[in-house]
Parts: sequence; structure tokens; C-alpha cells
Amino acid sequence: MEQNSYQPMVNLLSNILDAYTTAFFVFDPKNRQLDLAAVQSLSKFIPDSLSLPLEQSGILSQVQKVGQTIHLDKLQEATSSLCLTLPFYREGESHIKGLFAVPVADGAGILYVDTKHGWGFNDKQQKLIREVADLLAREVSDRNRGTKRVDFARNFEIINRLDEVAFKGYALESYCELFVTELSELVGADYGFLALKAPGRKTFQLLGFTANTPRGLAGQSFQAKQGLIGWIFQNQKNLLIIRLNPDTPDHFLFSPGENLPHAGTLWGIPAQTSLGYDLVLSFLSRRMIDWNSDSEKAVTHAFHFFQLLLEQIYYKEENEALTTYDICTGLFNGPAFEARLEGLIAASMQTSSSFALGLIQFEPWQVISTKALPKKIRQLQREIASKLCEALPKGVLVGQLAENRFGVLFPETGVQEAQNILDELADYGKIALRGIKGIRLYPYSASAGYPQDGAKIEELWPVANQRLFAAFRTKPERPLS
Repeated sequence: MEQNSYQPMVNLLSNILDAYTTAFFVFDPKNRQLDLAAVQSLSKFIPDSLSLPLEQSGILSQVQKVGQTIHLDKLQEATSSLCLTLPFYREGESHIKGLFAVPVADGAGILYVDTKHGWGFNDKQQKLIREVADLLAREVSDRNRGTKRVDFARNFEIINRLDEVAFKGYALESYCELFVTELSELVGADYGFLALKAPGRKTFQLLGFTANTPRGLAGQSFQAKQGLIGWIFQNQKNLLIIRLNPDTPDHFLFSPGENLPHAGTLWGIPAQTSLGYDLVLSFLSRRMIDWNSDSEKAVTHAFHFFQLLLEQIYYKEENEALTTYDICTGLFNGPAFEARLEGLIAASMQTSSSFALGLIQFEPWQVISTKALPKKIRQLQREIASKLCEALPKGVLVGQLAENRFGVLFPETGVQEAQNILDELADYGKIALRGIKGIRLYPYSASAGYPQDGAKIEELWPVANQRLFAAFRTKPERPLS
């Protein structure tokens, strides 16, 4: 076995006691196993490299779990089941008369010594074993501190990388995949999932997942009332299942037919945003694992940061919607429509293409506003906006400039063609609206073209408005119904 800092102490203790086997095991909490760190033995069966699952380590598991020393001075009676009592031996091993196993550093390790020369160990020998165990405990503590420094550095690197990427303009979907992948590697999980449930919805979707996730789960909606992830959404509580039971029908994550392992460890964390969105971050491992507190803290911190980032994105979208769209009809409001017109002028200058600005106004609106409740007027506005968008060709942009006035942008369209489309709305009744209490609405329209009617926004608006006012003097041939 390769020399390490534990081996000299194990060799010294074994030589002083004339032991048959002296071994030092270190507990791996992540994989729940005992790893052989140093050994000196006359046995032909103990390899230099050995890992024992904790639940299958016989006497050693009792020492690690209970934290008490075990001293057997008449082991010869138990040699018939030696491979169960001491699984690092085989049935051919015999004549072990006594053993002494003591926990090291509160269960971080186990020092094991046995003998074939006497019945157990006397008080002086026991004192020596405990003193060596104390020396090993110091060495384990030093190593653990070094490991912690490495873990802290790794955790900091991951968190720092996620923080940096968050402000580099990544698409939300790409960032979510990176977020889940990095944290899954941090905790040693095989799968990672980030699920999102919108306010008031009874279903949720995966916002991000590791690359090995079955394709059938991507883009699918899952019922929040079923599965382990649904349980987290409903109860808003952390869920840690050390060992999933494949024989239990309820032990599935999303849906009964999912192609995921159901025999490992699951860890799920819920979160809620101030805008009413629910999140669940979950990790799935094929084998049973334990996460240390430092990894849990790093994941919790990263998840909290992601929650704040998501809220920032959604607040930005909400703010953009409030400042861009009319709250009643959902069309572009006046300032947003003007901004799109300015952008279209700039783009048309670069490409030397034409476009048309159209205006549609429904009258007599003032008469309707004096005879109807505001609720009814808003409903009428929505009906007008909906039918107007249905009647106009695809690719045009419609804005709400006033209660009864709409603006229309016709990209790469001449002014005459645009006006023909607007006239057609009135001539052929493509917008069928019933007024209030017998009052009929009629659409008046006008248009101005770029560049023939103006090359600046200050020139196009006056031309379009003048033509619209001129259209008011034209008596409609028939009202719309």
C-alpha cells in the first residue's frame, strides 16, 4: 500500500502489540462506506485497497454508528461467521482470539486491532491503542481541514462562475441548464432538475435540467398533485429521501411512466418568488449519498441568488409590459407605437425600403361614452382591437393611440396599397361591430407613406392626421353592424 501519514502510526502500533491485523478505516459519508486508509496484517486476504459499505461492515458499522469501543476477548466462538463479523476476512481465517475497535474523531474513522496470541488486550495495551487513536484523530482533523479548504474553494468557484454568467446576457434557458449542471456536479448527483409553476396553475414544467435527462420530460407539463416533485410544490417543504423504493408506486418524480432511476437518493428544495411563481430545485442520484452541510449551504445560496435573478427578469418583463402595451386591449400603447415607428424609419433608411403609416378612428365615440358604463366601453374597445387584428394582414403592427384611434404600420408597403387595405375594412365590413343602444360605429381611415410623404417622423404624423381629419368630412355610405 502506498505510504501515507496514517501508515507509520499503524505500523508502530501493530509491532508493539504483535498484532495479527492493525487497520485504520476512514468513513466516507458521501458514499456511506469505510475506506481502508492504512493496514499491517499477516492475513493473505486483506487487499491494500478496500472499501466496505457501512451497512455491510459487521462490527465496524456498530463502532461507527454508535460511537462506542468494542472489545471482544473470546472471538474464537464467532469464527464460524467471520466473514459477517469481520467482512475483510474470509472463512479460511481462524484462531483470532480477541479484537479491539475504537472510533476515531467522532466516527470519522475506526482503528481496528486483533490478535492470535492472547485473549484480548490488557489495560496497558488498550491505553496504547486509544493514544494512537487520538494521534490518528489529529491527523484526520488536519486532513479534513485541508479537504474543507478545497471544498470551499470549489464551491466559491462555482458560485462565482454562476454569478458572472448571470450578468453576461445569457438566455434564461441556457443559464438554467448551466445552473442545474454546475450544482449537480457540486453535490455529486447524477440528475438535476429545476421546475417552475406559474401563478394559479395546476401544472408545472422543467425550466432547466442536466443533459442526461430523458427527452420526453423536456417541454412536458406535469400535474402538481402527483409525484414527489409535485408533493414539494404542494407542501412547500424540503424533501430528502436517502433511499428511493422502486417497489413503492408513489416513488416517482414527475409521472409514473418516466424513464428515471427510482432506487437512489432524492433531494428537493422549494422556493417562491414575490410574483407568485413556485420553484423546485431537485437532485437525483442512482446510489445512496449524503451531502455535507457545506455543499447544502452552497446550493441554498445559489438557489436564493437564482430566485432573485428570476424575480429581476420577471419584474423587468412586467415593467416592460406595463410601459409598452395598452392595459385594456393589449396592443402597443402610444409611446411604444411611436418608438416602433422611429425604429422602422431608421431601418428603412438603411435598406432604402418604403412603408406606410395608417390611422383608423371609430366614430361617433363621444356619443357612446355618454350612454354606456366604463366597463361596457372597455369591452367594446377589446372587441374592436381583436377584430381589427384579425382583419389586417399578417406582419403589420397595431397600436392603441386613443380610446377609439388605432395606428397601423405596414412594413415594405406603399401608401396606396396600405390605403386600399384600410378602405377595404369599411367597404366590405370585415370588422362587424354593434354599437350601444342603436348607435353605429364607422371606421374612418387615412395613411401616409415613407418616403414620398415624409422622411422624418415629424413629417409623417401631420400628413396622416390631416388626411384622417379630411376623411371625417366624408359621409359614410353605410354603417357597420
